[in-house]
Amino acid sequence: MAAVPGKSPWLTIEGVLLILLGIAALIMPLMAGLAATLVFAWILILTGMIGLISAFAGRAHAHLGWSLASAIIALLIGIILLVYPLVGAVALTAVIGAYLLLDGIALIGLALDHRKRGIRPWAWLLASGLIDVLLAALIFFMSAVGSAVLIGFIVGLSLIFAGVALLLIQRAATPTAP
Repeated sequence: MAAVPGKSPWLTIEGVLLILLGIAALIMPLMAGLAATLVFAWILILTGMIGLISAFAGRAHAHLGWSLASAIIALLIGIILLVYPLVGAVALTAVIGAYLLLDGIALIGLALDHRKRGIRPWAWLLASGLIDVLLAALIFFMSAVGSAVLIGFIVGLSLIFAGVALLLIQRAATPTAP
């Protein structure tokens, strides 16, 4: 069995935090969904503000109009999400579905690579990837009703499975020789 390079307490810390955050999201899925929307709103608002400052501070750019358009779009969408977080949560459901699908595919690939290299427990990574793909399918086939709750629930499940996978990988890791 091949060793996971560099057994580190950081995998354990990350795994436990992911599980705890996942449990919190499952207990309060509406709050988790709205929180995800509000965080994204603030990221867009900050991005828009920085983009506006950059566009006016760097007046020598060849494409001032496009820079301004990008900054204003980010700022306006961020404000809309901040003012209407429930509507934003519905829209973000599709984005999270796409993320879960792509992340699930990546985890499945990682699990198959771990299996090929003899690194255990690859099956937990595979399970985590398959669950992400199934959750993405659930999003794509559901109506918009309950999207904010769905976001919180799906994020919670994904965090818990990712945390468990990290803890099991950490447990199976053997220290490498210096």
